[in-house]
Amino acid sequence: MSPVVNAYDPELISLLTDLVATPSFSGEELTVQSRIARWFSAAGINSDLEDADGGLKNLVVTIEGQKNGPVLWIGGHCDTVGVASDWTKEPHRPVIEDNRLYGLGAMDMKGGLAAAMLTVRALHRSRDQWSGKIIFSALADEEAWSRGANAFVRKDRGIDAAIMCEPHFSDVIIGALGKINLKVEVTGRSAHGSRPEEGVNAVIEAARLLVAINGLERFVHHDFGKASHCVLNVTSGDGRYEIRVPDHTAFVVNWHFMPGETVEDAVKTIEALVAGLNSPARFAVSVGEPRYESFLLDKDSAFVSQFCESYRLIIGKEPDLRFGRGVSDANIFAGRSGIPTLLFGPDGANMHAGDEWVDLDQLHLSRAVYLDFARQFLKFNQTSPLQ
Repeated sequence: MSPVVNAYDPELISLLTDLVATPSFSGEELTVQSRIARWFSAAGINSDLEDADGGLKNLVVTIEGQKNGPVLWIGGHCDTVGVASDWTKEPHRPVIEDNRLYGLGAMDMKGGLAAAMLTVRALHRSRDQWSGKIIFSALADEEAWSRGANAFVRKDRGIDAAIMCEPHFSDVIIGALGKINLKVEVTGRSAHGSRPEEGVNAVIEAARLLVAINGLERFVHHDFGKASHCVLNVTSGDGRYEIRVPDHTAFVVNWHFMPGETVEDAVKTIEALVAGLNSPARFAVSVGEPRYESFLLDKDSAFVSQFCESYRLIIGKEPDLRFGRGVSDANIFAGRSGIPTLLFGPDGANMHAGDEWVDLDQLHLSRAVYLDFARQFLKFNQTSPLQ
């Protein structure tokens, strides 16, 4: 149970309501990004729409303090999943009941974005009193291919720490599994179906490898156990009925991995199994998108320790530092680009389901944590409070 906020900020509620009321399905984020840009512009803050893959955009705000110093990133994705079939409310007509705001994307993760936006505006108003740089981004496509995050990290921005404002209020995520899709293509040799001994059946050879993959003993992490893998599909031929030995089969394995394992390790593991088959077929292993490396922050690092101090001050208890079993843009930031990244933001319920809602008490408390942490991280002048 999180602390109860005595009074809600009508501006924060209004901003979140506007964001939720603006549809932003994956690949269709430009309207909500333009809405965010207008909000910043009204506060006298410039923003940029940067190109991302597939014709998408990222909305980026950069504010500099009075002198050089650390660089803090805050934000997250602005896209949502589609509308589930079990909604009893209008997904894009937000309603408040008790301490809950209902609407598609309220929890995942427009609540976190709204809290981050007000944090950034507060820092802009006091920019002559702190050192360093704050970067905010509303990224595209996290719910699908993470094309926004992948494009964003290609540019070296010197980011020292990042807070991904995902819905993790009680369980602050400082590490996560990695995930890739391994595609295996098997090439045999065709022959008449009545003389199978004259060919190399790609389906049979693929099945031999699938059995070997199913029996794999995976790496065991000393703290988090072992990851999993799952064969997602198997395809062969073009669907026509014909009496011939199939000469091509392909399958995809959804492969999760722990810190200590790498993408290259996964490929080598499959290739080693292939070598052990002594198969007459040819096998090609490739890595498809989306691709998420695993990561794990040192819980005793200055970044995590300083965040925990702000969490304790605002929430009144120790944060529960967790290892995440899902993937997000944080895997792109931390796992692929080496940017220390944690996940924290207002929680709720029914993520990716009908009647999604965000906890409004947690919304306000998250903003307070963001502000306090930014003040410490950016060397804020303690004698001059944030606006």
